Amino acid sequence: MKLYVMRHGHSPSAIEAGVGSDSERPLSHAGKDDARRSGKYLLSRGAEPTLLLTSPLKRALETSQEAARTFARPPEVKVYEPLANRLTGEDLLRRLIEDESLPEETLLVGHQPQLGELATCLTGAYFDLKPAGLVAVEFDPSGKSRHLWSANPAEMSA
Repeated sequence: MKLYVMRHGHSPSAIEAGVGSDSERPLSHAGKDDARRSGKYLLSRGAEPTLLLTSPLKRALETSQEAARTFARPPEVKVYEPLANRLTGEDLLRRLIEDESLPEETLLVGHQPQLGELATCLTGAYFDLKPAGLVAVEFDPSGKSRHLWSANPAEMSA
């Protein structure tokens, strides 16, 4: 199974955005552009996720919407509370392994440091996951996973 790990796009601080809490922070215009660029990059790499699991925080939800729009057959988007950046990457991995309903290709949209920790748990490598950055992993719930590719928006041409 393929797992695509995507950090949310750029978001201003709560003060800059004029919102009352971190969970309400929206994407910036650049963040929306980068989310679409990342979605297009996924397409260019042959990705066809049928499920997109997203953090409930606004910037991740907006990233999910922007990325999903780039697919001819947009994936089903579901809010997935474990992606709210309150669990460690290792605990998130346990939750994903327990979920036996994951399809052949799944896109996760969430936050640092959780997603970087998840990618490290899966591959043993460290990833500097920038906003709207991606890591693709061949995921085997039995514990054998391998890094396929990774990219940050500055490296993507779409």
